[in-house]
Amino acid sequence: MDKEDNVDLIGIEARMYAPLEWDSSETYKIQDLKEEHYEEVLRLIKHHFFREEPMCKAIALLNDQTSVKAYLNLLRTWMKGTLSLVALSAKSKRVIGVAVTRINSDSDKSDTYNRILKFEGDALEKIMSLINDLIKRADVYKLFECDAYFRIHVLCVHPSYQQKGVDQAILEACVRVARTLDLPAIGGIFTSGQSQSLALKSCFRPIAEILYSRWIVDDRVVFDGTGKGNHSAAFMGMRISREDSHATSLGK
Repeated sequence: MDKEDNVDLIGIEARMYAPLEWDSSETYKIQDLKEEHYEEVLRLIKHHFFREEPMCKAIALLNDQTSVKAYLNLLRTWMKGTLSLVALSAKSKRVIGVAVTRINSDSDKSDTYNRILKFEGDALEKIMSLINDLIKRADVYKLFECDAYFRIHVLCVHPSYQQKGVDQAILEACVRVARTLDLPAIGGIFTSGQSQSLALKSCFRPIAEILYSRWIVDDRVVFDGTGKGNHSAAFMGMRISREDSHATSLGK
């Protein structure tokens, strides 16, 4: 094998293992999340999602270091599933957004396992308690009549890019990933008024909802002070149409 052939093989191998690109613009590029970006993604989530997400903010998650560490470890485990997406700045190549996603399967008891898991840290346990109750109410497998669906666990975009369409582009890229994987449905929990409006624009529809003011433990509202316009956590989703390769809302 001569030198030129060797260079060609290296180039072919590099393309084989290169992340798939799902969308791009003058501002961003959305691609598969690879290990090289894990730590930068976790820093973005810690500095912004943990600080700004209504439940994390209301319960002062960042003041509970046990919960912070446990949550980051959980996210790292989910990211290793290789289905998550990352948005990179077109100019700096830095991480500006992420969707931590995975396939949830009824056969594997993915949701059941999460519900019975004991989470380290008081703040994280309270957050996951509401999330797990919401998933139980949604009864996704029965609703979608499926064994597996594409689940969005965390959607986080740097504040500087939230008004530039990056969050919408990531969410719509998630739908394309689900369709590519031939999954019948996609769903996720949206915990702010802004994220719920974003999901509605992408044809997600509410399936189950819990008002923060009604989530009471030991005679007190657990998530008091979620911020203006953030009234509930909602499981939202859509069925993925296989006939015409377009996502359709529930019931259509």
